[in-house]
Amino acid sequence: MMAAARWLSQTAASTAIRDIDWLIPVLQSIHILAIAMVMSSVLMIDLRVLQFTRGQMMVATVRRFEAWIWSGLVLLAATGTPLIVAEPKRMLPNVSFQLKLVLLVLAAATTAGLCRALRRNRGFRDGTGEPGRVLKFAAVGGFLLWCAVAAAGRFIAYTQPY
Repeated sequence: MMAAARWLSQTAASTAIRDIDWLIPVLQSIHILAIAMVMSSVLMIDLRVLQFTRGQMMVATVRRFEAWIWSGLVLLAATGTPLIVAEPKRMLPNVSFQLKLVLLVLAAATTAGLCRALRRNRGFRDGTGEPGRVLKFAAVGGFLLWCAVAAAGRFIAYTQPY
């Protein structure tokens, strides 16, 4: 991993990103806003699944916030990739970064599965369905995974690569 990080750090793209003084702080700021966008959208769906809110049918809530989740993930990838390219020796061998990526895949898969289950349930489309324990567990578990993604991302700054 360190060999790949060394190679990437010497590329023209890596150098160009590092040479623009304002670019990394701007990318980091957008990245943080994007994770907030994803997490708040997931939270809104989860609150509906957990029946803390009842203003909309379940499917309407999913449709309303799911687009924000996936566009936020695109924004996370669009800002995260140049951050990795800019500082690959700090990121790629970093245990917190690697953990973040694993948790990100798990959180996205959990969220996708939950949204799909909610959209496909006939009772949620006509307003007669009630979420069971499995859906509630997926909602809570998914949100906790997103919290772990954010925490692991924050720890990247404090964890030294081996």
